[in-house]
Amino acid sequence: MNDTIGGEVARYATAVRAAFADLPGPDRELLLEDLEDHLQEVAAEAGGPLEERLGRPEAYAAELRASAGLPGPGPGPRRRRSLRESAVGDRLERLWRGARAHPAGGAVVEFLPELRPAWWVLRGYLAVQALAVATSLLVHGDGLSFPVPALFGSRVLGLLATVAAVAASVALGRQRQAAGRRVRVLTRAGNAALAIFALLVVLELGANEASDDLYRPEYVTSYRGPLNGLRSDGKEISNIFPFDADGKPLRDVYLIDQDGEPVVVSSDDSPDLQREVPLDQDGNLVANRYPQVQHQVDPATGQRSPGPTPEFQPPPGPLRTP
Repeated sequence: MNDTIGGEVARYATAVRAAFADLPGPDRELLLEDLEDHLQEVAAEAGGPLEERLGRPEAYAAELRASAGLPGPGPGPRRRRSLRESAVGDRLERLWRGARAHPAGGAVVEFLPELRPAWWVLRGYLAVQALAVATSLLVHGDGLSFPVPALFGSRVLGLLATVAAVAASVALGRQRQAAGRRVRVLTRAGNAALAIFALLVVLELGANEASDDLYRPEYVTSYRGPLNGLRSDGKEISNIFPFDADGKPLRDVYLIDQDGEPVVVSSDDSPDLQREVPLDQDGNLVANRYPQVQHQVDPATGQRSPGPTPEFQPPPGPLRTP
């Protein structure tokens, strides 16, 4: 942009600001937002001076007032704002000015315009994603489809809609200054809604990732109900054969645990091996008396024969306590 265009834009913008001098601060700032950017874009295009293309500054300012629903300059009926509305607006205005005055805040504010094209692209994607989520919840009862939106259950349709929405969003962003005041207000409201939706998408993705972590193999355990009886490395122990220090098998041995409770092996016998648990004189099972008699069963005939008896070789020499 040359000095001639810059001077023309500055003079025109100054005249428009002067026409808004009677407005309250928040209304004035709202109307003047992005004014110079718009004037620079118009001035950079071929077609004559700004006054020939937009009219006199006073007339242009009157059009902006009318599009925003504000009265013309001079005395006349004005919308009275409540004290609460005025206080909130003034406070937000002070916060905004304070943020811009701070070095870090000023740098961020200056950098934000550079992010507009990226937001235009993201806005188109979010619009399709929001529509896909809404239709999915109504039709299928599902939720978010990421990263490609599943529009009406179709990712291909979602991808095509995303391309079209991104193109429309970029076109709208480029023409934002030429649009009417009401269109710009609606655009800001839509941007705010999509920004909130984007935050919800991030939270949903974070929750899904945390849920997936819980179901990774290192977190999964297999529940098979109460584990009764004895087990060794997950294998059930169905009988116990005690031996003495010389390796001779012992008979009629009673086993109890550290609390004096009977040590009972698993009651699940294999189909070809059955045990006989002894009974006391009252007919009660004595499940902690070992070894228990076991029989080998022929699956074909059902005949029983004495079950195998394991052998045990004790360690050599006297044992010592470490």
